[in-house]
Amino acid sequence: MEKIYIIQMYSKTLPSKLIKIITKYQYTHIGICLDKKCEVIYSFGRKNLNNFLKGGFILEQKEGDFFKKFKQTICRIYELEINEKQYLKIKDYLSYMEYNKDRYKYDFLGLFLRLFNIPVVFKNHYVCSQFVAELLEIFEVSKFEKEICFIRPQDFEKIEGIKEIYVGEYLFYRINQ
Repeated sequence: MEKIYIIQMYSKTLPSKLIKIITKYQYTHIGICLDKKCEVIYSFGRKNLNNFLKGGFILEQKEGDFFKKFKQTICRIYELEINEKQYLKIKDYLSYMEYNKDRYKYDFLGLFLRLFNIPVVFKNHYVCSQFVAELLEIFEVSKFEKEICFIRPQDFEKIEGIKEIYVGEYLFYRINQ
């Protein structure tokens, strides 16, 4: 068996604060990590530190500029066991996406339309929760009870077999917790 890590975050940025007001949920962003250190987070978000309107597929580095600027980002980290075949497929898919990262965009229009329960999906456009949920469904890790485009960070808490391993400030997370 292998493990992947799902991380919910709240960074106290302007977009994060707006999403928190709308969803009334403490975490506003989600990503996936391939190892327990969670030093590299695969997700969809801002590509430019000072411009959240330029978004797409990103690798958020624990030692990177984003977390240097938003040091007080809080998170909840979950561990999920998967089989080796699923792990390797997810890893390969993420490598493919990283190599082709310019093809993928943040789905601002879809995010807005989904607030009005309009189920819209645009090719190669994602929001963070949709991206992680789609990965889990494509590789048969988990099946959600609603359309992927409507998945929110809180929906990941309900995944069968998921185990919370950490809650607190992201920069304070260490694997010997």
